[in-house]
Amino acid sequence: MRIRRRARTRQDGPIRIAYLTPDLDAGGAERQMLILAQTLPKSSFEVRFLLLSARGVLVDEAEAAGARVHVLGLDRAHCAGIGLRCLPMALRALRRYRALTADVDIVDAWLIPSMIFAASAQPFARGPVLLGGRRSLGDVYATKSRVRRLLATVAARRMTVIVANSRIAAGEARQRDGIGAERIRVIPNAVLPASGHTERRASARAGWRFDVSQVVVGCVGNYKPGKGLLSLLTVADQLRQERPELRYVLVGEGPLRSDLEDGIERLALHDIVVLHGRDADARSLYGSFDIYVQASDSEGLPNVILEAAASGLPIVATAVGGTSEILTSNVDGILVAKGDVHGLASAVSELAADPGLRDRLGRAALARSADYAPARLAESTAALYRGLLGREVASATDGDDRAASIDA
Repeated sequence: MRIRRRARTRQDGPIRIAYLTPDLDAGGAERQMLILAQTLPKSSFEVRFLLLSARGVLVDEAEAAGARVHVLGLDRAHCAGIGLRCLPMALRALRRYRALTADVDIVDAWLIPSMIFAASAQPFARGPVLLGGRRSLGDVYATKSRVRRLLATVAARRMTVIVANSRIAAGEARQRDGIGAERIRVIPNAVLPASGHTERRASARAGWRFDVSQVVVGCVGNYKPGKGLLSLLTVADQLRQERPELRYVLVGEGPLRSDLEDGIERLALHDIVVLHGRDADARSLYGSFDIYVQASDSEGLPNVILEAAASGLPIVATAVGGTSEILTSNVDGILVAKGDVHGLASAVSELAADPGLRDRLGRAALARSADYAPARLAESTAALYRGLLGREVASATDGDDRAASIDA
């Protein structure tokens, strides 16, 4: 592959990586960056986080992993649109970014806002190699404004390499953003082993007012459109007579909370559906479930499916995006078509009725999760970083802004 970049001036010591992200809240991409901060070898890599707007709940874990954390100071509410009032704040953030990346080798911008900022800042903060990410699919991008989609495409094209977390996301980077295949790398997400808080099963189920005889269906994800959460209420309604032992827990928070509350009220599901809300340690709740369900309309490579698999849960999911790259239906999960509420209900009912099937699929899912070990993510990412920086060439000698080229 031919890539273009300015030559590094520092030839020894660890490779310095700056993960650029809006914040370190408990999102999927943020969790993956944190895994890298924890698992990349400290002797070879030095990690820092540059946060566009705020710190977030994962900052303590990042600092415990030895990463420095800096906030650039872009206020999301103040800069919600593109206007002159945001300019002074943006200029201050740009100056801070330039200072904080002066000694950085690679800026890895995983999400759209980060890519847009990095691409915009690059003419003023030249030097680091820029990496971007493709972790959502086109139907998610389609919900954004036309200007936002255009900026995202322009930014993606200015990245040296785009890292996709699934083959389908890589294909969309080629088709929708026009990125050449030679500039795309597929590196799947990693999953941490199950947290193993067996003691939380009893306390969680007591808090939900469920007893040991009931079969608990869990779903972890933000309460937002596209996650199929309202469909799960329909499933609960359809199965309440056929499978009275079933109970449902939705873990997360977001703009659909009032719609979910209205649906629970309308269908009189108070006794069998719980809105758990956000949980700082959601991974420890998987052990409280008997079945995991995800009814999303779109996914890149869903961390929650990996987490459910690593917890040994039988999984029912819609065959969207990278989900079908993780699971094979009737082997290590049950996949149904997007929007097929009847299929979701049928699969949940089948699992509720058959503990042996739950055990078989859960064991197979656990075995499958081993393919997504953090060490694999770290090894693949480290190889990419080293490949981008491994062959030094002289920078342009005529004093202009042209970059040198290297093979990788």
